[in-house]
Amino acid sequence: MSSLHSYQSVSLSSKSFRPYKFPYRKSYGFIIFALILLIMSWEAQQMDAAVAGGQIPQEAIRLRILANSDNPADQVVKRLVRDEIVKAMNGWVTGPQTIEEARQTIIANMPEIERITAEVLRSRGFDYSSSAELGMVPFPTKMYGNQVYPAGDYEALRITLGEGGGQNWWCVLFPPLCFIDSASGEASAASSTVAAQADAEQADAAAEQAAAPEAKFFIWEMIESLINWIKSLFS
Repeated sequence: MSSLHSYQSVSLSSKSFRPYKFPYRKSYGFIIFALILLIMSWEAQQMDAAVAGGQIPQEAIRLRILANSDNPADQVVKRLVRDEIVKAMNGWVTGPQTIEEARQTIIANMPEIERITAEVLRSRGFDYSSSAELGMVPFPTKMYGNQVYPAGDYEALRITLGEGGGQNWWCVLFPPLCFIDSASGEASAASSTVAAQADAEQADAAAEQAAAPEAKFFIWEMIESLINWIKSLFS
């Protein structure tokens, strides 16, 4: 009996010191891989949301045009002034620029901006005055895409038509992100762009479509490399 008890003790003791094998190593590897893919997918969605939201960068110069009144004729001429000013700015601002270069471009062309504005008013039979200034301009709360911009003073080119008591229009001159705000100019979603930028947007869309296959191919290569690396860890 004593020898049997001794044998059992030795048996149990040897079992307790048997090396432990980590189970399902490949399964855990694939779980880690799936988690990595989920994280990558989430980050990509966040980037897409930021792009879709069309966020205004910190260093930006806005354009704000104040109509004389809410009279339909005053609102129409406000849009005509908008079209001519944006068209002129697209001609003056060419190639990559810093915000300081854009600022100097606006200042240098301020007499032309005032002339264009006055000419549009005169050609449409309006006899009230207009003014243009570049500086810190008060803005009400604005929403662009998914981003809300609080009320405050922002650097802008402000063009005032007549009394400036009507609904306003605004956009971002630099970088060129001009878009048409709501009729009231208060917080609201804005998605339309001015006609002067339609050709540029179509060109950008074509470039994005051309680059899409290359981007997808790169992502697939990266995934394949990641799969091979994970397999090498557990092979």
